[in-house]
Amino acid sequence: MGESIVSFKAKGNELILVMREEDDFREILESISRKLDSSGRFFKGASLDVRYRGKKLDEEQERIIAGLISEKASAEVKSFEEDDISQEQENGYEYVEPDRTKDKLKMKLLYFKGLEEGMTKFYRGTVRSGTLVSFDGNLVVLGDVNPGAEVVATGNVVVMGSLRGMVHAGADGNKEAIVAALSLQPTQLRIADVITRPPDTNGPRQGLLPEIASVRDDIVYIETFLPQYK
Repeated sequence: MGESIVSFKAKGNELILVMREEDDFREILESISRKLDSSGRFFKGASLDVRYRGKKLDEEQERIIAGLISEKASAEVKSFEEDDISQEQENGYEYVEPDRTKDKLKMKLLYFKGLEEGMTKFYRGTVRSGTLVSFDGNLVVLGDVNPGAEVVATGNVVVMGSLRGMVHAGADGNKEAIVAALSLQPTQLRIADVITRPPDTNGPRQGLLPEIASVRDDIVYIETFLPQYK
């Protein structure tokens, strides 16, 4: 329940916090703290421009959240201000005005579902150890992802090579996202908040075996992904 109170949307060095307006500030703060515990390392050392929407904050509350992000993520918060929704619409996002006639205030952002929707970034080359590649959409890596590297996307992640680092698809909570690779051997695979690790083996797999990972009933399933000939 608490994890749905706040959503993170990261775009480069910009972090957008989407908060439910009806929730208590203390609950919001606890939710942000939990999210930073699990994903704060992705912002380590970054200089962030933070914007927020949904919950109205006073200056003291803005200061508290900015300090929490700075502490938990080991990042510099250059600015912290309320988001301008009209600017977000110009950048290709859709904002739906909350329905205030219902018991619970609902805020909806257009985000990525299934295999066919959303903006896509193509990253050409090998993602080497110590490198983080992230995108607010689908991410296609035209190369390998080495151990010690991380790839993160709010949509799907497709690796046209060996995936042997850490991967996080559906980073904004979308459990319909998938991870696919020509050789799927990640040190950690995560879709939304569902995490799995590969079983221990005697050595690296030989050759390519295209596989796709998806979530069903809060369990990550990995299946071979080979063309069917008739």
